[in-house]
Amino acid sequence: MTTRADGIEGYAHLWQAPAGRYRWVLWTTAEETMVFDKEINCPEGIDEPALSEVVRRMREAGVPETDAYPGRSCGQGRSDRL
Repeated sequence: MTTRADGIEGYAHLWQAPAGRYRWVLWTTAEETMVFDKEINCPEGIDEPALSEVVRRMREAGVPETDAYPGRSCGQGRSDRL
């Protein structure tokens, strides 16, 4: 049986210190806070029951947080931003 703790640990890569720049950031909009994947330029899918704990752990780990759109402009490729 999978416990809630096991489910949360499945997201541990989101708050572990990166070797370089952060791939994931916390993006806070007027409606919600979400985990944004800067590499693929879209929000990361996180199960709703786990989201608040994932966000808490990411904040505790010092993951960057912004209220501005953290991704690249539409039409701008990954190589354009490197």
